Amino acid sequence: MDDLIPAAPDFIIRPARVEEAAALTELSLRSKAVWGYDASFLARCRLVMQVKAEALLSQPHYVAEEGGRILGFYGFEPEAAGVGLDYLFVEPDVIGRGVGTALWRHAVDTARALGHSALIVVADPNAEGFYRRMGARPIGAQGSDLERGRLLPVLRFPLE
Repeated sequence: MDDLIPAAPDFIIRPARVEEAAALTELSLRSKAVWGYDASFLARCRLVMQVKAEALLSQPHYVAEEGGRILGFYGFEPEAAGVGLDYLFVEPDVIGRGVGTALWRHAVDTARALGHSALIVVADPNAEGFYRRMGARPIGAQGSDLERGRLLPVLRFPLE
């Protein structure tokens, strides 16, 4: 797969850089805040959503960039039944411009090229509709690490 892939006329998708870990963490929290979560919940999210340099080195992570500005990103994590989509976040002010769709398609193509059989997503309940529109199908739910009783939808996108 090429390192710089035009995603649309106005942005590219490229590999994430280790030195971007903190900026990606902040982007993920701004994106999650779009759903109206309170400050207490978002503070707890920071602990589990921190993008670690080790993850950027060990698993594929890509950013959508326009003119030097990161618009969104995604990353993978190991998953027994395929590969897990660990992150897919978009800056709030560019939601609706196709950045999330372009990142999803890139993730699917990347996972397929790496030989995975499925892309597994543990989604924020508010984001489930996006993943369903992308073709992922529900396969269950998983308890949240942040809040007792909160269930997160688990979806699967076949790659074969």
